[in-house]
Amino acid sequence: MLSRLFRWFDRHALAGDAALAVAVLVASVLWTLGVRSSGLSSSVRDRPLLQILFAVLLVAPVPWRRRRPVGVAFLVVVVCALQIALTGQFVVADVVALVVLYTVVGYGSGGWIGPVGLLIGIAGGVAASLRWTKPFSGQQAGLGAGFLAVCFVLAAALGERRRNRAAQLAALHERNRLLEIERDQQAALERARIARELHDVVAHSLSVIVVQADGGAALAAHDPPAAAPVLRTIAETSREALGQMRRLVGVLRVSGEADRAPQPGAWQLPDLIEQLTQAGLPVRLAISGDRRELTGGADIALYRVVQEALTNVLKHAGPVRRVEVAIRYGENAVEIDVCDDGRGVAAASDGQGHGLVGMRERIELLGGSMRAEPLASGGFSVHTVIPSTVDVA
Repeated sequence: MLSRLFRWFDRHALAGDAALAVAVLVASVLWTLGVRSSGLSSSVRDRPLLQILFAVLLVAPVPWRRRRPVGVAFLVVVVCALQIALTGQFVVADVVALVVLYTVVGYGSGGWIGPVGLLIGIAGGVAASLRWTKPFSGQQAGLGAGFLAVCFVLAAALGERRRNRAAQLAALHERNRLLEIERDQQAALERARIARELHDVVAHSLSVIVVQADGGAALAAHDPPAAAPVLRTIAETSREALGQMRRLVGVLRVSGEADRAPQPGAWQLPDLIEQLTQAGLPVRLAISGDRRELTGGADIALYRVVQEALTNVLKHAGPVRRVEVAIRYGENAVEIDVCDDGRGVAAASDGQGHGLVGMRERIELLGGSMRAEPLASGGFSVHTVIPSTVDVA
């Protein structure tokens, strides 16, 4: 119940503090009238209308205490000083001084304001005790001053606790905000990576299928039995592409575990070359240097570079007599050259392809470089350098 009440006060600062001010004012008026009707000495029953006026002045700024803590504290200090000087009796509304000290420490700008407010509160409490306990003994005055000093210290401590808790909550909110930004950035990078992978899979597989389908159609018209191997190649390529697409899309699923099949890498290059050779592309693979296992990002990029370059040969180079794929493992980098003797820059393009652009971006993220250019002797060349010690997987 209390937690719900506190949450309501936090959400409705002005209305909650206004309700607090009204409650304190009502209690103060009832107390003042009750003291007047009691049998206490006249010094205690001093001028009830003035006491009620001071109660009104004390509670009037309370609704704005959280919005203007220092300004409200200043007004309350002035009213309290006048009350001590002009009257001989405390009122219930004097509890506003404790509330204001709590607010200055808990909601103020920090620094020197809190300690100064505490010193002013303790000094005011001692002055009020000496002023309002004249009919009583000096011991009672000392007890009253000590009690008020303790009350002000407790109010300041509660304000400091509230301030520390607010700072911790703010730090947690900021940390959560930064984590959400980092999560969104990681998700965007992962989506971009998956989009590139899907492009590579679809572009390569469909290029093989189109070439095989054209060849199969030509064979079916003159030599139907010879078309059967072509159809089998189309089916195998389609199944492989579908499997890879399912694995990639599986990463995007919200529930369930993604398929943990291994990502393609340099170890799959012979299979890629064999597939394209069966599709009618005269590819020769040459690997030199100290062949070794690369980090995940470099290994996948190596495979995709070769795949994209050979896919472009299928799509744009036209009739070719040879395609050379040379991979050289150096001490700190791997160099890949894919060269063909096709049409080169004379090849027609539909203007819709982004494969080489995407591959160049992927390689640059790894800290490498990529150059695609026509050969002087005809054909086209793609030269790529991938650092072998970088892992962005």
